[in-house]
Amino acid sequence: MAPRIIVAHGYNAAPHRHWFPWLVEQFEPGVVTVPALPNPRAPELEPWVNTLAETIGDVDDNTILIGHSLGSITTLRVLERMPRPWRLRGLILVAGFVSALPNLPKLNEFTAPPVDGAAIAAHISHRAVLGSDNDTTVAPAFTADLARELDAPLTLIPGGGHFVDRLGCHSIPELLPVINRMLDNETPDTIEERR
Repeated sequence: MAPRIIVAHGYNAAPHRHWFPWLVEQFEPGVVTVPALPNPRAPELEPWVNTLAETIGDVDDNTILIGHSLGSITTLRVLERMPRPWRLRGLILVAGFVSALPNLPKLNEFTAPPVDGAAIAAHISHRAVLGSDNDTTVAPAFTADLARELDAPLTLIPGGGHFVDRLGCHSIPELLPVINRMLDNETPDTIEERR
């Protein structure tokens, strides 16, 4: 069965912005879907979760979910509401967060109550978090907290900012090997064994 990769964009974003078109081009047509989440300039939790949940539908071992910024916590909210049992091949969160951002209090409804990262992670075969060392929108410490919450490896990309087009980001080359390892069903252990 062909893999499905679904990307949740962030606050004030859209499917045609940032690195999303580049990611779509890296795969066969129809593999990567980037839904438009409602009212991105003034996002609300329920419409975002409902729209994303409709796009995702059921998850399985052929599904990889990717969230960017506010799309990360939105993806986690979808997963925590999903009827159990479920199993997800991969989850990749880019410049994400699970606690309230002091600089963006208007997004607080997305982070309260706290997400139970361990309960979500137990259903996901492969997890990864990517961040940047100079992100001024989601400070690196918030992305590190997210990685700890999900017991996921954290990749810090030097000078990546918030991975947005206004700062010149139109691709994240470091993302491809992470996706490809998940598609090949490799864990850090199996990579080590091959060496």
